[in-house]
Amino acid sequence: MSTNDRPPLPVAVSFFSYLQRYRHDRGALAKLRGAVSDARRPNAWPLLGGFPGAIGCRAFETVAALWADDPELADNAGNLGNTMAKLKTDNNSFEGRFKRLLTCDREEIAERVAPLVRAAQAKGKRVSYTQLLSDLLCWGDEVKVRWAEAFWGAAQADAGINPELLDVVEAQP
Repeated sequence: MSTNDRPPLPVAVSFFSYLQRYRHDRGALAKLRGAVSDARRPNAWPLLGGFPGAIGCRAFETVAALWADDPELADNAGNLGNTMAKLKTDNNSFEGRFKRLLTCDREEIAERVAPLVRAAQAKGKRVSYTQLLSDLLCWGDEVKVRWAEAFWGAAQADAGINPELLDVVEAQP
């Protein structure tokens, strides 16, 4: 069974279990960080090669590189929409950057997500790399909607909007 045939979240969990072997290896982490650069991607391949489907898959390579910057797993951080909502409170430019992210297709999303995740890391905001990888592996409208709900839903909660009322509105014919 190939990686593409398996559900994305269990694949992501397995991938990060695999990557844990490099957590304290500074040289390996440096090679993994290089996976976001076209010129340095092949340096990460010997490390990624033990996980089926990781070599040559931008989602695996990019998320491994981002994790290598911050080799902690924050699986309770929600999806990237949650993380970007936390950044939005610090800087309004993140809303425009987040909207641009939601317009990306499968070929460009991994490249576009990296600067935003690095911004979150720089601000000390936690990122669920497992969820991020899972979302990138099945990138499409469902993931975009979940991210958008997390991003703008936080604003609704802050404004005191009751989400149960929204369910009633949606149920109306």
